[in-house]
Amino acid sequence: MTAQLTHDDPRLGLRPAEARADDPLTGVAMRLLGDALTGSGDGCVCAPALGVPVRLLALRRGADLIHVLNPRLSSLSDLHLNRAETRPQTGPVQRHAWRARRVTLTGTQPGGLPLSLDLDGPLAIAVQQAVELLDNRDAFSWVTPFHRAWLRATDAPVRARARAINHGLHRLDGAALRMLDDRRVQVLDDDGTPLGMIDALNPAMPVEGWARRCLGLLCATSALRHVMVTGPAHLPLAIAVLALVPGLTVHHPAAGWPLAAMQALDLGAAFRPAQLSDAAPDAPRLDAIVARADEDWLHGADALARIRHAGRRLSGDGGVLLIHGTGPLPAIRDLLQAAFPAVHAVLDGDATFLVATKARLDLGVAHARVQAIVNRTDQQPLLAAGCTGWQTVPRS
Repeated sequence: MTAQLTHDDPRLGLRPAEARADDPLTGVAMRLLGDALTGSGDGCVCAPALGVPVRLLALRRGADLIHVLNPRLSSLSDLHLNRAETRPQTGPVQRHAWRARRVTLTGTQPGGLPLSLDLDGPLAIAVQQAVELLDNRDAFSWVTPFHRAWLRATDAPVRARARAINHGLHRLDGAALRMLDDRRVQVLDDDGTPLGMIDALNPAMPVEGWARRCLGLLCATSALRHVMVTGPAHLPLAIAVLALVPGLTVHHPAAGWPLAAMQALDLGAAFRPAQLSDAAPDAPRLDAIVARADEDWLHGADALARIRHAGRRLSGDGGVLLIHGTGPLPAIRDLLQAAFPAVHAVLDGDATFLVATKARLDLGVAHARVQAIVNRTDQQPLLAAGCTGWQTVPRS
């Protein structure tokens, strides 16, 4: 059976020529299409999908193999969101796509007679995918850096993690994950409270600005092996970090953690319950702790003691405490300066991100870390999120 090209093959970007019955290239394409559809059940393949730039497709319906020269869709009806759609060019990757349930395909038979076929169901979907390749030289513009990293990965656990996240975001039950549109998925707490949004096509890049900025700062400052998030509102950020760095372990408080969402994405093995107040000698050392500025442990008479304890939970000289909130956060900034040798502020509109480190931070090294991750993942927004807005906080 003739294999179809992958989505990144440059031959898919060639403009297909008009198919002609007396053209040798058209004849070659017809033989390849017949071979591609041998014993495959109902289906449809176009010539460009096999590397032949000719406006020709073939479809198998039952025992019939039908070649259509210069096809087009003359009518489409019953438009709907085709959920968890896959394509041969992108393997196991699922996405939601708008498709018609019924179409009329017109074109020319190899003998020169006009042809019109009314199709419905899966065959109608397959024909739309094939015609999309004929008509659109950028038919895979929806493929994101997350998909590309997944499809080129050779490590089985990395591929399994990406597949679980992708499939979980496209097969929703509405209880833990709710689809808002063809791309955005809302994450819910176990009691149904919304926690945030995830981009189903690129879950490694957070939708919300605060989470995107936190991800960039973590990439700039942390070794990204053990990261603690202090509340369920950070789950979209945790999912993004896990999609970007599959070997990471995320530590989280046991109380109130959205277990249903975690299980829907098959991420249970990547999460570990832990308390920030844990003083056990065998408690894991953390590369980063991420907290919101309005959390109770950052306020009150014992706030400085709790912050110092959090500092002791961080690993070596490279641990980072990242606190984010609205406004300048002067009280928390002063507490961090009393507990850590170095504190930086990153300003993003009305939001402030305070980065406290156990050793003085070299911003050149931090920027190089982000650049290395961008070079590996092609997640370009990380550059702005991790490398801009930095300010050294002077000691008060």
